[in-house]
Amino acid sequence: MSPPTQSRLLVVSRRTLLKATLGAGAASVLAAACAEADAEVFGGQVATPVPTTTTTTTTTIPTTTEAPDTTNSGANQTTVETSAVDAPPGTPAVGGEMVIAFTYTRDVGGKIESPYVAVWIEDEQGFLVETVALFYQQERRGNRWLDHLDRWFTVDAQRIAAGGADTTATISSATRPPGAYAVAWDGLSSGEVVPAGRYFICIEAVREEGPYSLIREPFDLVGSLAETALPDTGELSSASVRING
Repeated sequence: MSPPTQSRLLVVSRRTLLKATLGAGAASVLAAACAEADAEVFGGQVATPVPTTTTTTTTTIPTTTEAPDTTNSGANQTTVETSAVDAPPGTPAVGGEMVIAFTYTRDVGGKIESPYVAVWIEDEQGFLVETVALFYQQERRGNRWLDHLDRWFTVDAQRIAAGGADTTATISSATRPPGAYAVAWDGLSSGEVVPAGRYFICIEAVREEGPYSLIREPFDLVGSLAETALPDTGELSSASVRING
């Protein structure tokens, strides 16, 4: 089945309008994986952890903070207080390389196909700062199912609507089977150093007719972060983040 001919932005606009009008927003689940465990490290850079404040995990799509998220899935909602990060001007959020690790384990139910996975960073207001990794099935399905990564798709669509480039083709890679993975971020956004402040580390996974999983955790990033565990949710487990200076 070939992907639609409409531009992604048109599809995004129509979808966002429908969500805002009808209150829809539950993410469809996508492809499941049936291969043996596999571990890979993808491009970026690494860092060191510091405990965070609020934990937000759910196996349905949450609307957290006052983010520009048009989804209304009725999931658990958590308000994260504004954090005033005390750091000298010019202090980077990542003083080296941030490594985000996670394990994907196929649970019961759903079709046995590889999951779609997105790993990204949001700022304190919930706007997308940088997509660190995007795994999706490119050859057979193309980007027609990317909107099932509900939160990532929504915040990326808002970034594009604000004038950002559609970078899906350049940042994405093929789907992966169940296993342990690590991806890295160099602390840059569009080539610019991201300043110290409050950010959200996000990992999202979906598969066809199977569970939907989202980890979205706030961190005060001031150049370093000791290895910090993230909570398990759905088919995502053993997740952690650190900054290697």
